[in-house]
Amino acid sequence: MGMFHVKRFVKTLSSKGFFVFLLLMLAISCITPRHTVEINSFVLMENGKEVLGREKGLTAFIFENDQSKMPFAQFLANKYDLGTSNDVSYWVTVDGHRLKVFLYTNDELEKYFDVSQFMVTNVETKANILTKAKFLAMSVISESNEDCLEENSLYKNITIQYLEGLKDEFNKS
Repeated sequence: MGMFHVKRFVKTLSSKGFFVFLLLMLAISCITPRHTVEINSFVLMENGKEVLGREKGLTAFIFENDQSKMPFAQFLANKYDLGTSNDVSYWVTVDGHRLKVFLYTNDELEKYFDVSQFMVTNVETKANILTKAKFLAMSVISESNEDCLEENSLYKNITIQYLEGLKDEFNKS
């Protein structure tokens, strides 16, 4: 008779243990790590930099920075003879259209977008890092203040081609 009591106690304990295990697994599955997005070439994100005369922020062209290269702002300053690599914006003619390009500072990028959602794929050793910006962003407007990266913009394709070309040139430099 005493033997039956011990078996029953062990059986209850194991089912309670299993229940605790289930609860623990449920709790762990609710605390999932944040999903990070790998940027293969670039992503377009809305509600970026604000410009005068527009009620909503511009669409940004965001891509991963090669931290072992000179700062992208310096690359643009050299390429377009801007004289400064602070607060970079410049006019460029693409396929006969005058467009104004804005480069986001790292602080602006973090202000407008949650960059922690992006995954860094080119991890550099500390010795090779020349710039702290892991990601870069640019916005473009037309002469009539139109967001050239907006979904329905007639400038969208030529603007993306221009920005991808710029990114590729930078990565090969």
